[in-house]
Amino acid sequence: MALIPIARHSVLRAACSQLHPSRQLNRSQLSALSRLLSTLTVLERRNGKLESASLSAITAAQKLGGDVAGFVAGSGVKSVAEEAAKVEGVAKVLMVENIDYDKVGCSVLRRPWTMG
Repeated sequence: MALIPIARHSVLRAACSQLHPSRQLNRSQLSALSRLLSTLTVLERRNGKLESASLSAITAAQKLGGDVAGFVAGSGVKSVAEEAAKVEGVAKVLMVENIDYDKVGCSVLRRPWTMG
């Protein structure tokens, strides 16, 4: 785990040199660039528990490096969000408490990002 911050810093430094080889980036530009090295995982739940497929998605996201955030939506998702926040490597969990999300699955949630 100690190598991830080192690798992340190296990737940021390399990206900065490619974007602007003649000048140093300021703190806000570096912060914006570091956001590119983060992953959002859409978490699934069933009967108030986090699905094992969500844990697999978190593990895969961790292998990419950078921060990992989770997203869970529906009614009664507070306990699922709390469970996800306890998973090692999850930096933050975004939660939307809304019954309308109970009627849709993950395939519908990712539809806006699907091309074609």
